[in-house]
Amino acid sequence: MSSEIEFIPDRLNQEPVIFIGMTDSELRLGAVVSVLFWVPVCLLFAALLGQAILGIAAGVVLALASMWFVGRKLRVLKRGKPQGFHVLAITAFFEDAGLKTKTMIRESRSWDVRRARR
Repeated sequence: MSSEIEFIPDRLNQEPVIFIGMTDSELRLGAVVSVLFWVPVCLLFAALLGQAILGIAAGVVLALASMWFVGRKLRVLKRGKPQGFHVLAITAFFEDAGLKTKTMIRESRSWDVRRARR
């Protein structure tokens, strides 16, 4: 008998899903981004109304709501796809929208086994 494990399932080394289809790192990133967006927006709007503390509370509630929404969309995007596919799909979306510089090679061509002669 050998002391090594002969078979380890691929799922054993993957990050577990902890909240509505999001892993821990995705949940942390989404929470930070949503709080950094919603709290200042709600704080500014509530300060105009004279209720700054209400703006913080509304920002946190909207951040939680956006995490729920993003989790549901991410779960649909990840369903039936290989691990890490959603990262490439989101990157491609940002490149197509012009929000990120084009770094992905995304074109289809037929290959030939010979050298092209002029």
